[in-house]
Amino acid sequence: MKVDEWGYTNPVVSYLYGKPPLVWKDMRVQLVVYETDIENVRRVIPEPLEARTNIVIAWISEFELGTTQGGFKEAAIYVQVEHDGVQGDYEPFLYVNSHLPLTGGREIWGYQKKMAEIGLHHEYEAIRGQVDRLGHQIMKMLVVPEDQTTMDEVPWSENGVYSLKYIPAAEEGEPPLRQLILTPGEFTAQEGKLFGGRASITYERSEIDPTYLLEPKRIIKGFFGQGDLYLPLGKIVHRY
Repeated sequence: MKVDEWGYTNPVVSYLYGKPPLVWKDMRVQLVVYETDIENVRRVIPEPLEARTNIVIAWISEFELGTTQGGFKEAAIYVQVEHDGVQGDYEPFLYVNSHLPLTGGREIWGYQKKMAEIGLHHEYEAIRGQVDRLGHQIMKMLVVPEDQTTMDEVPWSENGVYSLKYIPAAEEGEPPLRQLILTPGEFTAQEGKLFGGRASITYERSEIDPTYLLEPKRIIKGFFGQGDLYLPLGKIVHRY
């Protein structure tokens, strides 16, 4: 096969996913916003990113209809950073329950994805989101939807999400591929379908998946609702 005959990804004769932008519709999402110690944020971000605030946004979502990546569940923990004065969020911990978004997210943007068991459940008055891996409950969130709200209450950084694309070299002595990328993705809550209320979040200690490093100090608010996600290609902002 000549190069111009290759598919978009490996395997070139039966490529796994298509080119971004990716769009997911009617996804359910749970969020808990809280404060940690800013020193905890510094422990989980790569240089040259700098910790900007002590706010953390924990996220669990469920996609039932996708375009090129199908249905799956995802969990992420965002911290707030900046690079050369440009504000963004960074995900030191990110989990999915399907190989397709894991492969695409790591190969294109360098997202820090690993496989895990992820659940999003309605129980009594609350929504329970849970992430389990290797016998540890590495994240558990409870949100009580009490009042209608909008995404304006969620303190996302204005310029998008930073990610670290890091691919080890195939030959001894060769440098790995290392790039810092900024991607202006957008989650849009559907009108009248986002609710806020009381919340809690806990991390079970695991040295394999040390989410506990971002231990909560003060819960700000929880959110649950339905919306749409748009994810384009990013921009390389730093080469190591």
